[in-house]
Amino acid sequence: MATIQLPPTLLILGTDMAGKDHVANVVTDAALAAGLRIERRRGALSAQPDRQRTSENKGCINLCLEWAFLTTLPLHCRLLPLLTTLLILRDLRRFRRPTQTPVLVVSHTAIRLLAFALGHLFYRTEDIRLPAMTQRALRAIPSVSGARTIVLDIDHAIRAERLAQRCKRGTLDYFDRYMGRDPLRSERIEDFLVWLGMTYLGAIRIENNNLSDAELLAAIVDEREQ
Repeated sequence: MATIQLPPTLLILGTDMAGKDHVANVVTDAALAAGLRIERRRGALSAQPDRQRTSENKGCINLCLEWAFLTTLPLHCRLLPLLTTLLILRDLRRFRRPTQTPVLVVSHTAIRLLAFALGHLFYRTEDIRLPAMTQRALRAIPSVSGARTIVLDIDHAIRAERLAQRCKRGTLDYFDRYMGRDPLRSERIEDFLVWLGMTYLGAIRIENNNLSDAELLAAIVDEREQ
């Protein structure tokens, strides 16, 4: 009989169309099939339980917020490292983990926005200079939350394919279009997110270029035959 062992907290990081929701669905379905309960959250460690299996079909308010954020990006881009640091610290203060239920966190908005900002401020990871407070906040995530982190990395060709599929479904949002518009910038933002995850959160990097569900599960959870 196969048992699935999950960490107390599993955090899935990735940029647009990296497959975060699909990976979360694979883990959730495998846990349920094994008779395990799992609490799913979205966007933050301290977020409320969320059972949505996809982030597509966003409402008008969320789409307007995305548009406003991207339109005013030149005005606040340099402030984002500080603002996202404060959001991470607030998230850690509010974080509470269920005593007997693993937590699956799909994406982390503050970390994602930090990588997004760095992708506009720097061109190489070697050039990145993070404030000491930001570094401390990032390093506190594993110790405070007990989170095991995976960060998804995809080729831009895969992103373009998934972008085209969303376009056919009519579910493109402003961030999707933004990431699809400039391949070099998109790859840089993704590289910086991978770098943040691996450097400060001890993340495991997974190349999610259309991996099968079995391959994804093998890379994320510990399956043992008993």
